[in-house]
Amino acid sequence: MTQIFGAPGKYIQGYDELKNIGRHIEFLGRKYLLLASKNRMSDLGKTLQDGLGDAFEITECIFEGESSWAEVNRVASIAVEKGVDGVIGMGGGKVIDTAKAAGNKAGTAVIIIPTIAASDASTGSLAVIYNEDGSMDREIHFAANPELVIVDTHVIMNAPTRFLVAGMGDALSTYIGGKVSYAEYKNNEYGAKPTEASMALCKLSYDLLMRHGLAAKLACDRKVMTKDLNKIIEVNVLLSGLGMESNGGGSDHTWYYAFCSLDREENMLHGEYVSLSTICSMVLSGELGEDIDEVVRFCQSVGLPTTLAELQMDDLTEKEFDQIAQSVTEQDGPKNHPFEVTKADAMGALKTADAIGQLYKNGRSLL
Repeated sequence: MTQIFGAPGKYIQGYDELKNIGRHIEFLGRKYLLLASKNRMSDLGKTLQDGLGDAFEITECIFEGESSWAEVNRVASIAVEKGVDGVIGMGGGKVIDTAKAAGNKAGTAVIIIPTIAASDASTGSLAVIYNEDGSMDREIHFAANPELVIVDTHVIMNAPTRFLVAGMGDALSTYIGGKVSYAEYKNNEYGAKPTEASMALCKLSYDLLMRHGLAAKLACDRKVMTKDLNKIIEVNVLLSGLGMESNGGGSDHTWYYAFCSLDREENMLHGEYVSLSTICSMVLSGELGEDIDEVVRFCQSVGLPTTLAELQMDDLTEKEFDQIAQSVTEQDGPKNHPFEVTKADAMGALKTADAIGQLYKNGRSLL
């Protein structure tokens, strides 16, 4: 049995850490391409330049809005033309994924600076590529994780709280899905079996969410740094990412991807969809009422969706329900469960999860 555990070369988290970026990246070289949106370049470009000083040569590249092949190829071409030592991706998930793909295509180091903690994309060795119309094309996997991830908690703290909460929704799935993969000896994202370390990180992510998640949200609401907030930033960015990639999952993200198959405008964040998808996976697995109770109460306490109405999908037609159920059965995640997942199973899990969320919204519970 082959087991693989992967991680970024180095992970650095600290308050105002961008001021120290020069000493963190100098071992990789002196020439970098900085990829960021126009707004992030305006907000943080000077801070980053001040942290680097005159010893580094930086080529600024404005992200053009979609992590598509066209954007990846454009950024990679600039990196090659400038002969940079590394590509720095500073921003949210699509900037991060584009920086990873472009850096790998150009054969340079990849440095990730997340400006929100809305997902665990920063640490992973994969990227999601979208079509120009915003629909998902595919996930691509790289030979290695980013060389460096730098998380400035001051920056994360000042982002809208909704992003932090969405990151908790994404992180919530790590342990719930991870239990399935671990118990069934299924392959992780590296094509090998999970390690004890990866499963321990999945469980740690969940435990920290339950103990510190609400307090972290309250601190972020008030734009103050606390130990609770610092812990949850680490959960969202590092622990969830390592657990997800090195351990693998089950059907925790499956309904989210099924929602993406609908011809509807996406109005919610990744982790907001994943929170309901995770509850669906618990219903599918027949998890204990007290376990579902804990998850639903946590989600509602921090403001994560537990109903279709909160995802602006309470008007789904039966045809759309059928499309979602079909999509669920065609994905890889359900194959990690020790039973066949049918369309009826997928439909039942979604409608029951929605009903459970409504039950709790009305002050009742499963217990």
